[in-house]
Amino acid sequence: MKKRLPAAVALGILEAAAILLLSACLPRRSGLDRDIPVYLQPDMPPGFEAAIRDCMAIWNREFGTGLRFAGHSEGGTARDGRNTISLGVAAPPFSGRRRGEGRLEADRLGFALNWRRGARIEETDILINVSWRLATRSALGPGDYCLETLILHELGHLFGLPHDYREESLMYPRMEPGRVRLEIDDRMRAEFSRRYY
Repeated sequence: MKKRLPAAVALGILEAAAILLLSACLPRRSGLDRDIPVYLQPDMPPGFEAAIRDCMAIWNREFGTGLRFAGHSEGGTARDGRNTISLGVAAPPFSGRRRGEGRLEADRLGFALNWRRGARIEETDILINVSWRLATRSALGPGDYCLETLILHELGHLFGLPHDYREESLMYPRMEPGRVRLEIDDRMRAEFSRRYY
């Protein structure tokens, strides 16, 4: 006569098997670089460089990342071995745009272009659209977009974080003028932890 497992035990075994199966499908986590040099475009508008450096310090404090100011570079979206943050003017809309293509278009406040080798991000170039009214949070007017909110969002993409479609999230893909959002939430922390050791 065969013995049957109690329903709770059978369910526990099935849950454990499902977790193992799903975890095998997740992208492999990779170790986090502890020294990540970032080059900024020279001659930014007043307050922009200091605000960007503050955003890098927030990421370092919250996640233990190694972002550091490494000097100035003209930047742009070129695979040159340098992580850059630079300013640009939007190109006209282009219907043939592919996901991840390095074009700054009129409907984008900015973007981060990740250069990868396999699953590993080797370089990121962040381009900020100065065709929009951008201001630091200390000088923010009702029609301005917050530079720090934008930079923190794009730094999230530098580490591979996806958009989060909860409006209160820093990784929400749309910004509202006059609104400052600087809070790192638990979902961002969990996603970051899932990706890195």
